Amino acid sequence: MRDKKGEKRKPSKIRFFIAALVFLLGTIFIIALLVLPFFISTNLYVLVGFVVFLYLLNTCLAVFIFNSKVQINFKLSWITVIVLLPYAGAIIYLLYANKITTKKKKKLRLNKINLELWAGKVDSEDVLKEIRELNADSWAIARYLYKQSEASVFKDSEAHYYKLGQYGYPHILEELEKAKRFIFIEYFIIEDGFMFDKIYTILKNKVKDGVDVRLIYDDFGSVGKVDAHFFKRARADGIKCFAFNRIRPFVDVRQNSRDHRKIIVIDGVRGFTGGCNLADEYINKKLRFGIWKDNFVLIKGPAVTGLTNLFVSNWSLISRDPIKDVDEIKKYSYENNKDCLTEEIQTEPNSYIQSYGEVPFDGEDGAKTAYLQMIARAKKYIYLSTPYLTPDNELLNALITAAKSGIDVRIITPGIPDKKMVYSLSRSYYSSFLTEGVKIYEYTPGFNHAKMILVDDEIAMTGTVNFDYRSLYLHFENGIIFYRGHMIQDIKKDFEEMLNVSKMQSENEYINKPLIRRIYWCILRILSPLI
Repeated sequence: MRDKKGEKRKPSKIRFFIAALVFLLGTIFIIALLVLPFFISTNLYVLVGFVVFLYLLNTCLAVFIFNSKVQINFKLSWITVIVLLPYAGAIIYLLYANKITTKKKKKLRLNKINLELWAGKVDSEDVLKEIRELNADSWAIARYLYKQSEASVFKDSEAHYYKLGQYGYPHILEELEKAKRFIFIEYFIIEDGFMFDKIYTILKNKVKDGVDVRLIYDDFGSVGKVDAHFFKRARADGIKCFAFNRIRPFVDVRQNSRDHRKIIVIDGVRGFTGGCNLADEYINKKLRFGIWKDNFVLIKGPAVTGLTNLFVSNWSLISRDPIKDVDEIKKYSYENNKDCLTEEIQTEPNSYIQSYGEVPFDGEDGAKTAYLQMIARAKKYIYLSTPYLTPDNELLNALITAAKSGIDVRIITPGIPDKKMVYSLSRSYYSSFLTEGVKIYEYTPGFNHAKMILVDDEIAMTGTVNFDYRSLYLHFENGIIFYRGHMIQDIKKDFEEMLNVSKMQSENEYINKPLIRRIYWCILRILSPLI
């Protein structure tokens, strides 16, 4: 957005603060509206009735939460809120605890997503048989995601790993320039600046060349980074653009779920994913917390169809111009666009790639289950990198059980935090891990934003899924898994380099923390699913 002098106007965060304030005031108003009649009454029977009603409401909600189909940390957190904030806590739960407003809307949105994923899914039964012959553990993980998340498994594809954002960024520009038919982009954060401005210039030029350019960005993630009506600017430039789940200045449970995915698809034959967003700090053009450690992954060949299907599913969910039928969905597949890939693909035998998506209201936690399966099937080692280490009990116990079983479990977290409360929450788990043999390292050069797990030189996963409640239960996410091949070694080398510049944490340091610090950590852990 530019002012009258032609200078770029700096995006403002005022919209976010206004929305947050109105949201808070709306919550207070609803609570006050329901509570006030009881307090202004002087009738003793009314007051006694209110206390009885309050007790029954809290008891009924506690029983309901305890028996609900959510993980135990979530249950304990909300029961704690209800106990600490009688009546108000119950109303807050009813307003905000669900992931989507009604069963009807949940079914409608889920049906749209499943239709696109099913329509674009490529039959992978033969590929799965090949994987099973090589490694039964890898096959079990791949088959689960194939069935649960409609995630096809591909071979005969080329992959490149870029261990820092600035290494992958030039390749994004290069590949975007090659686009002939369509470009699909879906990101949690886009920000005006060196990185995105160059990308945006290419997108505008490609529109002029007749390329179908579509862009999804998360409104919350990009607030204060692009102007509030960026999507209008993009549409004026010919880009089909939508802001995912726009920030609304009123009570709305939908604000819980954000689009945390990072996907670029070019002609259905080239694709990028990883943990980096499209903002200058991710390519270390702007330093905020030391070196920003994150990655890009480039895919060429049939495996790009997995990324394409994920974009199409969310496009149909939010767009006024959905992709309506199976034939149109398949139009964007690799098979129907492989003539756009003029260079020869460098493939590897016995190497497989699987992209999958996480949907917050489908009734199953695919990303978490993939983590659990990888941890449970490890034989030698587990290397995990995450910016936010706030696991639920299942993940916590799975890693501890692996360490107790003699498996070398190493976790790399940031040495410099981006969010101090979450950083403190992550450290509250250190003693639980360290006392049981899990090794924890803090990345000293800066902020470690990479989300990766590597197991036994056999399987590696990266993408957008943090090791925290929001990624695992509330957000739209995407991950990419590599079964064998050189990508395993590339990611392992990156882990080894990170470990060499990270500080290993001492068990004694976290056991002997002052009492006030340990109490603070206990409170944070109780409320961790709500942070």
